[in-house]
Amino acid sequence: MSENKKIFKDQRDMPLAAVSEGDMLWNKSGSWRNVRPYYDNKTSPCIAGCTAGEDIQGYIALAKQGRYEEAVRLIWQRNPFPAICGRVCYHPCMSNCARKDYDEALFIPAIERFLGDFAIENRLGEDAPAARQPHAVAVIGGGPSGLTCAYFLAKRGYRVTIFEKRDKLGGVLRYGIPDYRLPKRVLDAELERLLGLGIEARTGAAIGSGLAIEQLGGYAAYFLGLGLQRSRTLDIAGEDAEGVMPGLEYLASVNDGAGMEIGKKVVVIGGGNTAMDVARCALRAGSEVTVLYRRTENEMPAIRDEVREAKEEGVQFRFLAAPAEIVKQRGRLREIKCQEMELGEPDESGRRKPVPKPGAVFTVKADTMLVAAGELPDTKIFEPLVDVKYGLIVADDFGRTSNKRFYAGGDIVTGAATVVDAVARGRSAADLIHAELTGGVFKPGEQKKVVSIADLNTAYFIHRMRAKMPRNGEARRSFDEVNRGLSEARLREELGRCFSCGVCNACDNCWVFCPDVAISRENGVYSINYDHCKGCLICVEEFPRASLSTEKEGK
Repeated sequence: MSENKKIFKDQRDMPLAAVSEGDMLWNKSGSWRNVRPYYDNKTSPCIAGCTAGEDIQGYIALAKQGRYEEAVRLIWQRNPFPAICGRVCYHPCMSNCARKDYDEALFIPAIERFLGDFAIENRLGEDAPAARQPHAVAVIGGGPSGLTCAYFLAKRGYRVTIFEKRDKLGGVLRYGIPDYRLPKRVLDAELERLLGLGIEARTGAAIGSGLAIEQLGGYAAYFLGLGLQRSRTLDIAGEDAEGVMPGLEYLASVNDGAGMEIGKKVVVIGGGNTAMDVARCALRAGSEVTVLYRRTENEMPAIRDEVREAKEEGVQFRFLAAPAEIVKQRGRLREIKCQEMELGEPDESGRRKPVPKPGAVFTVKADTMLVAAGELPDTKIFEPLVDVKYGLIVADDFGRTSNKRFYAGGDIVTGAATVVDAVARGRSAADLIHAELTGGVFKPGEQKKVVSIADLNTAYFIHRMRAKMPRNGEARRSFDEVNRGLSEARLREELGRCFSCGVCNACDNCWVFCPDVAISRENGVYSINYDHCKGCLICVEEFPRASLSTEKEGK
């Protein structure tokens, strides 16, 4: 008889619990099993959706513990600009969030912004490179793609020089995105940390204008990270009228602090993010603003939040309308003749193509027409060096061009895209440059299985709606930042909504529910004793976050 065996005199001595006073460790019941569970962390859908590949689940888990510095340093491993992207990214992570199918997606950009701002407020700096590389790299263009490439090369110990044609670094971050979305103090703080890595910035250095690319000797590699420099024209009669100007030119004047007189009535042409920025800036200048867009609102490429905020501020929209002719008076814009449109068959973008509605014409009076119908590249000076197609530099997803010393990324490769797309391509190019200069092997990251809401056991979660972003009610009248960011208290509430999809967070469910005591826990790490696991899979069923998987025995 076992020493641990307890003898009960009668029923009243038995405990009121479905537990055993002894154990079954003498019975190796694992031989009954035909399927086995195993711990298998997977990819959270937010990570799969993030263009920059940030470990969103990882930094949220750290932030939940109040470890903000570690959280922001984890972001920096993939994206040097959390305070910027937390404000201006179109947040595909939220579109992928499993919680959107339960109540509301997690407010990921607000969390990223909080962590980025925490780094700025606490003046967190970068760690010095572990080693110095013998090579120097030139980065042409000081926008988000070029800055990102420079950052990741400098962190590996390369000597990096950025050549930027404007007086200051930033590209679209400085000259394209207005202060009410991205304050310059935030941009400057992010850049100060980046330049602290020893990156040399040569501003006012326009390649092709007094400085030929061939003069940039002594560099082992070149990264071409120029954006799109020219606004697309409409090719309509009268477009040369005074009062018709590119939206990019207007934004640059606003962001430079110069501004320009645009009159009382302003019409903006376009439906992208640039058009929304132009319209909202013109509104702040005191103008009445109408946006003309040739498709419907559903086809607009602009970030949904930007369209909504523009409407809330008072921007008017007229959809299925396109300018057809500019009527001039003494050389100046007087009114715009417009053509009503209707949607036809899908074009190469997948959106239904707008076609003129016969006989449906109207006019709009305007003092200024700002054209934000797309941007174009200027790649002529690079044509002798790399392959160019349709005005864009030809490069693969990692930045390789036809010339082994030249790499490229950002809008000059993809056409008009987003800040986070440019960041992703700048980092990929830095990874590739490092591998090729050191003779290493370049291996793009591999992704594990992506978890969906169907994989989760939602019985363990409660419904809680997403935090609301506090807003500056006076921002319509000024360029002060519109969105104020979450307080720490609201942040912690939002962090608590994260499902932590696909990753064990030590909830103990597997350990508690195992009927065979086959799961043990030590310092928050779980292990399965397969001598005793019968493969009942109760642990898998009761695991909320899908980080347990199964396989057939013997496979």
